[in-house]
Formats: sequence, structure tokens, C-alpha cells
Amino acid sequence: MVKTISAIKARQKLGQVMNEVSLREDEYIVERAGKPLVAIIPIEQYMSIKKDRSDFFGMVSELQRSSDAENIETDIEEAVKHHRRLKK
Repeated sequence: MVKTISAIKARQKLGQVMNEVSLREDEYIVERAGKPLVAIIPIEQYMSIKKDRSDFFGMVSELQRSSDAENIETDIEEAVKHHRRLKK
């Protein structure tokens, strides 16, 4: 469940927020002056996002090394499609 909390309340209730995120897998959007600033998410989700991002940019980098400039856009589109299929 995604919840929204002000930065002040997040500071006051940090322990509670951490428990809800780690134990119940809740997610928090922390706002300051009504504007979203950061998200607090479970560590497993963060690590998955980080790995997916690294894998994606690794594929793009590999494609750039092995492709000529004319075909790079097509290769990137294919890498994106491949990555999306892996996530399903």
C-alpha cells in the first residue's frame, strides 16, 4: 500500500514507518510543502530496481560497442523490448 506522509511526520514516526515498510511492505511518499520528494520502499524492491537498471544500461552499453551508429536506435528499442519481456 502506498501512503503519503509529510517530512515532519516521517521524522517523528521514522521507526513506525520503517516497520511498516520492512514488515508489511508498505511504501511511503514523503512530501515537503505538499510536493513529493522521496519514496521509502522495501529494500528488496530497491535492490531489484537497482539490478534492473544496471542490467538495462549494461545491455545498452554492450549494444553501443557492437553496433554502428545507424542501427543504434533500433538496437536500443530491441533491448528495451527484451528487458520488458524478462520482467513479465
